[in-house]
Amino acid sequence: LSGFAKSAGEMSINLGEIADELWKNRGQSLILASGINAGTDNAASIAAAANFLNSVLDNDGKTMQFSHEMNGKGIGELTKALNAGEVSTLVIHGCNPLYSLPPGAKFQESLAKASMIISTSDRADETARMADFIATDNHPMESWGDVQSGSAVCIQQPTIRPLYDTRAFQDSLLKWMSAAGKSKGKVAESWYAYVRDHWKANFHKGGKGFEEFWIDILQSGVIPGAHAETAGKFAGASALNNVKSSAPKSGFELALYATVGLGNGSLANVPWLQEFPDPVSKICWDNYASFSPKDAKQLKLKEGQMVKLSTGDQHLEVAAHIQPGQADGVVGLAVGYGRKGAGKVADGVGVNAFQLAGWNGEDKVTAGMPVEVTVLAGKYDFACTQDHHSMEGRQIVVEETLQQHIKNPGGNVHRHKLTTMWSEHAYKGNKWGMTIDLNTCTGCGACVIACQSENNIPSVGKRYVIQGREMHWIRIDRYYTGTPEDPGVVNQPLPCMHCDNAPCETVCPVAATVHSDEGTNDMIYNRCVGTRYCSNNCPYKVRRFNWFNYTGVKEPLNLALNPEVTQRFRGVMEKCTFCIHRIRFTKSQAKLQERQLKDGDIKTACQQSCPTGAIVFGDLNDPSSMVAKEFSAPQSYTLLEELNTKPAVRYQVRVRNASELKGGPPAHHETKHKEAANPADSTSGQGARV
Repeated sequence: LSGFAKSAGEMSINLGEIADELWKNRGQSLILASGINAGTDNAASIAAAANFLNSVLDNDGKTMQFSHEMNGKGIGELTKALNAGEVSTLVIHGCNPLYSLPPGAKFQESLAKASMIISTSDRADETARMADFIATDNHPMESWGDVQSGSAVCIQQPTIRPLYDTRAFQDSLLKWMSAAGKSKGKVAESWYAYVRDHWKANFHKGGKGFEEFWIDILQSGVIPGAHAETAGKFAGASALNNVKSSAPKSGFELALYATVGLGNGSLANVPWLQEFPDPVSKICWDNYASFSPKDAKQLKLKEGQMVKLSTGDQHLEVAAHIQPGQADGVVGLAVGYGRKGAGKVADGVGVNAFQLAGWNGEDKVTAGMPVEVTVLAGKYDFACTQDHHSMEGRQIVVEETLQQHIKNPGGNVHRHKLTTMWSEHAYKGNKWGMTIDLNTCTGCGACVIACQSENNIPSVGKRYVIQGREMHWIRIDRYYTGTPEDPGVVNQPLPCMHCDNAPCETVCPVAATVHSDEGTNDMIYNRCVGTRYCSNNCPYKVRRFNWFNYTGVKEPLNLALNPEVTQRFRGVMEKCTFCIHRIRFTKSQAKLQERQLKDGDIKTACQQSCPTGAIVFGDLNDPSSMVAKEFSAPQSYTLLEELNTKPAVRYQVRVRNASELKGGPPAHHETKHKEAANPADSTSGQGARV
């Protein structure tokens, strides 16, 4: 809501059509207000506008709930209390205000007025450095607790013993209360005892004994319907009188945002997240000032050129990225970077965007702020995993309108009549395959991180990502359609295709990559001598070469390794295995239990982590399996079918509203202008990659 109206007049956005669609779907829609959690200076009025629209659309009690209230005081009140000398001891838990607050808050000066500061951080971060004591909290996987989710209550139990000499924050509070003698009544001996007593008093309804009830809860983990949901009704329409735009009337406005990977930066020291490509820009290991193509042309900006952003008396120098589809007049900058004291991975990566945030006396302001842009002479290389942004008329992501889909599902797919000189493989047992629904895939990248965690895939660092040596076994290709000013975006996950006519297998001189009797393309690491012929012959470019030795993992990082998957030494090729270790384990379990495998017994890591269920895996030889049904559906198609590699992965055609299709026939989308394929006229220093 905060920036939509500004861009609506300059892009092909028909507000009337949007209103009609929302009205037709009353009770099944949801209006979201951007910038609320980030702390815009008119957050209350924006929230009021969004809540009012949801009420008009009859969403109250359906897609909207008003049953939970937050009664905590804001950081502004804490600052005033510190300045007034009303706080003698301050406990800082689960936050890092000296990093996330702007200089205008002057929180460091206020913090110095407290007599004692206690931090529960697990490292000497920006705030913990000022603490008198650091009482490190347990990791969530080492702690007890509970949580309410909707009408259900869930128990949280530790999965491992504490690795270090730490203590749960709640245990520390109980100890301090007992030592101070200020508690009312008897203090629980431990946080575990407190949680048990709470569940006994509030959720044990009799019948079976509490011990039996407690064991059952630890096994199930949840009590559905323990809390009644109250729908509520938005009654703040009068707040609409105060709705106002915070955007500057002229010049640029700054929008600070949290990325999908790093969020607020609390996990910035995790290399998986630093090397995770942004779902839209595909840049990793950096934040950047993003500009629209029109603004970049006006400022004579090139991709990676340095700019200085100034808000008030604060300024930062950061590299510019030209982002198709960005609203004109808006400069975007991600938070979560520019850490100090976070660890050797995070320190020095990017800039701290919070330094440019405003302060309204109560909270930071992260959107709608006037910003002055000064173009500098320096050039900066981004670590970007995708340089080519157009499908160039090829049948990569196939789209069709809803009307076309109803009339002829998959009719936009160009089918090929293929012949082969190779004999067909015979699969007498299982034949593993996968389908990916491009309708439900959002390009979030959860599958990328899940695969990296599951298969012990190393992070290579910014330098080698720039050289094209990233190691992810599954990638998500993002293509632009339409024009750079008003593009469409399509996403396509790409694992190894496990082809029946695998081009990689025929060129390996040592038979390191072979075809199994269950349809998987397997790698025998001990045979591989690193010729990389297979990678050169793979049209999908899904194979990764391990240039260096990443096996020397030091404690405690070794605990993140999956013991079921081999660590690969340098000089070998590696790729998606369809999580073959999960296949073997599940088949062994079924054999021990003297039963047949059922559809859904085996889930790959990418499938298990997909929040929208876009990935389906299973046995193609089982006609009743979900994957077999989707594989043979009329809207299913094979990527680069004309090459006759016969992949074991198929895609479901993306169905769109006619107004959403950007340029060209739906089956062969491509950009109308060359700038959209390469909006910055720069490859940012990387070698060519699909």
